[in-house]
Amino acid sequence: GGPFWTPIGGPFWTPIDSWCKVAKENVIARQMALAKFKLGDLGIEGGVGLRAVYLCGPPGVGKTQSIVEQEAVWRSRGLEPLRCRPTNVVELLDYFEQARGVRPIVMEEADIIFRSKPMFEVLKQATDPLTPDILYRMKRVGKAKVMIPIRLNVPICVSTNMDLLHDAGWDAKLLPDRDALFNRSMPVVIPNDPHALWEWSIYLALTSHLTMGVMLRNPTGGKPVAASNPLAVQANALNWFTDHIQHLAVISPRTLKHVAQLFGRAHRGDLPAVVLDSELQALLTDAPRADLAVPMKADWSVLLTTMPKLRGPATAGSSSPSKREKTVPARARSVAGPAKRSSEHAREATA
Repeated sequence: GGPFWTPIGGPFWTPIDSWCKVAKENVIARQMALAKFKLGDLGIEGGVGLRAVYLCGPPGVGKTQSIVEQEAVWRSRGLEPLRCRPTNVVELLDYFEQARGVRPIVMEEADIIFRSKPMFEVLKQATDPLTPDILYRMKRVGKAKVMIPIRLNVPICVSTNMDLLHDAGWDAKLLPDRDALFNRSMPVVIPNDPHALWEWSIYLALTSHLTMGVMLRNPTGGKPVAASNPLAVQANALNWFTDHIQHLAVISPRTLKHVAQLFGRAHRGDLPAVVLDSELQALLTDAPRADLAVPMKADWSVLLTTMPKLRGPATAGSSSPSKREKTVPARARSVAGPAKRSSEHAREATA
């Protein structure tokens, strides 16, 4: 469905205004915008006192990028975030102690928290405004054991690839605790919708220079050399990404950016063809989704040039559409199996 999907071989036109609507109409874009907004609500320093934000969704969609941007905001206010990945309740309490009731705590890929009853209980107390903000723990100081107060009311951000609202991934005994926890702050769930993920990835490429940058080896052995991909290379990366949508193991902006990086290096002679082919094959799965509709391709070079660009980092924020709308015909091409066509596409892309 949507304005960017037609049967293979059908006529297809892509007006710029339609792509400009992605920020408001694409489900991934809307959820990423929600994630950024809720991250800004965390804490009382610049926020509204929200105690926790939970982000979940497939890898590579922008969860980490959103968190990194919020961390920069915290640092600008003199708050240094505490990044951690506790494996048990003792470590979790140690990190709360280090936060001293001030530093935001960021836990990425922290699925273990939602599988441990003791850790869950700490998180519930930390995010419940009706319970005491202080938790006392016994700790040895020298030869004596003393009660140490730990302040729990700090901004908390937890991200995971686990679907936090799908019962199948949970211990049934923890479901009541989960519901109580998320009643205070519902998780932002980025759906694993391949159509929406493709559209979101292409949109970011068209509006935020996602596919422009490429890092090359330094011939003198120094630090990598930053360069820019020509429009043709970026367009070929978008073509390959679109052609292989049925075979991609992960459909995401990160995957598309990686493809553009590979094509850019190969274009500049910094990546042998055999390595390029191997790297592209690694992005594909042996179990293609034959029922997945394949989007028709457009003249990406024109769209890369004419689409309004987002301000700041690549986000799902709104952008003003261009006053001038161009309609670009798409050229339909068939999609063959990954083993047969990836080498061919790689050669075309770097020619």
